[in-house]
Amino acid sequence: MKKPDKKNTTVQDIANVVGISASSVSRALNDHPKISRATKNKVWEVAKELGYKATVPAFMTPKKIKSIYFLLPDLNTGLYRDAISGAQEIAKNKGYNLCIGLTQNDLELEKMHTDSIINQGIGGVIIVNAAADLHQEYFRRFLDNNIPTVFVNKSNMDSKSYEIIPDFSHGAYKAVMHFTSMQCKNIAVVTGDLNDIFYADMLSGYTDALSESGLEVNNKNIFSNCLSPVAIENCLNDLFRKKELPDAILAPNPKVSMVIATWFKSKQIRIPEDVVLVSFSDTYDTSYVGFSLSTVQFSGTEIGIKAAEKLIQQIENNKISTETIIIPAKFIIKASSLKV
Repeated sequence: MKKPDKKNTTVQDIANVVGISASSVSRALNDHPKISRATKNKVWEVAKELGYKATVPAFMTPKKIKSIYFLLPDLNTGLYRDAISGAQEIAKNKGYNLCIGLTQNDLELEKMHTDSIINQGIGGVIIVNAAADLHQEYFRRFLDNNIPTVFVNKSNMDSKSYEIIPDFSHGAYKAVMHFTSMQCKNIAVVTGDLNDIFYADMLSGYTDALSESGLEVNNKNIFSNCLSPVAIENCLNDLFRKKELPDAILAPNPKVSMVIATWFKSKQIRIPEDVVLVSFSDTYDTSYVGFSLSTVQFSGTEIGIKAAEKLIQQIENNKISTETIIIPAKFIIKASSLKV
């Protein structure tokens, strides 16, 4: 049977497809108690397919519950663990449950969580986007279903969304410009997988600062996918043999900084006299590294608090908002990056 023009779909058109009378279709659309739930669902399925416009009855609309969902790839990053704690604090104060879902950047898991959130009538979603190539296919459904959504990091969505962005790039930029003020010219950076937004932004800020300072971006000084102690030591050993060791290093976290510092100590190379060191950190207390470490810091708790506040504001105002909030880096200079 030829489907009718969606602009002119009638109750009779739906009846012809479903195989029931037009009056039964009308009763189904109006949630009449004598029409079975299965028939009602079938009628609404066909009505939607044919583009029929009508007021959706309550039984077809998931009831919003006082729960919000926090979706993130994993719990390996302290910054995002702290963000959950911050969001939990706000959710509790506002009378909301906080649910946590781990996606592992896996499409099937993302689909599963998306379906669950929509079907359960969850009030809103906070999504930590750690991948530079966000899987838009499923997350876009939240916006399509008018579910308030806040992205932590750039969303890269086609449509506008609410974003809270830690400015990792400018944090790296600040560190490198500090190195140049210490007269450093052979500056290295240690990163992980550049498909991860944090590491991609680190590298972007690093290269921007070098270019602005008139320094060449040298690939030998970019230690990408180099987070394990063995990988770091191999990179440094290679440069040591070639007598091309850097005079400044930007590290992604204090643990990597400890590996770097230990290696330099084994070679009787001094920090900060011979090489200066700055690290990103998700905690204010870095005393456990054993030396006074300069850090580029972001507060995960602050990110979580702001994300939950903005999400609940959208839920309670019953209005989807679009805004971008930049969380600036705090650069704390200590002995490890101060040349005497």
